[in-house]
Amino acid sequence: MRNRAVFLDRDNTLIYDEGFIHEPEKVRLLPTVPEGLKLLKERGFLLIVTSNQSGIGRGYFPEEDFHAVNRRLQELLRPYGVQIDDFFFCPHRPEDGCKCRKPKTEMVEKACKKWNIDPSESFVVGDRDSDVKLAVNAGCRGGIKVGTPPFPDFLSVAKYIISLGEKG
Repeated sequence: MRNRAVFLDRDNTLIYDEGFIHEPEKVRLLPTVPEGLKLLKERGFLLIVTSNQSGIGRGYFPEEDFHAVNRRLQELLRPYGVQIDDFFFCPHRPEDGCKCRKPKTEMVEKACKKWNIDPSESFVVGDRDSDVKLAVNAGCRGGIKVGTPPFPDFLSVAKYIISLGEKG
């Protein structure tokens, strides 16, 4: 049996980002993120971050800073009893023409192979149209844009995904 996942954008979906966040001490969870992630995890979803990180390719910060921010995110989630299962990222600039920058699908393809994920039973959640397009391009069950009606926060997204699972 294959796994199902929620492919998560990181910046302005899970954590606040005012632009190219790369300082671990500035990492702050968005409201209801821990509760929503925990609910998804309890219902059997893998939690996989897929994040465009053009700040690396632009030379704004080194790749290690991206990993340091991820470690801080995990530290902030730990007290809630939930963790991200894996992180995939695109370090390229938009003009580089790579295969991994969302809405292209290479990050999702790699995660599906590594974790035996069925994309047709999985979802993409993010704050941009490119996240929703990624869901379509990767053959996911749905793409959801958080922070806009009808999904004002992450918990509302998690509850929606769970309700779809219960309907079959």
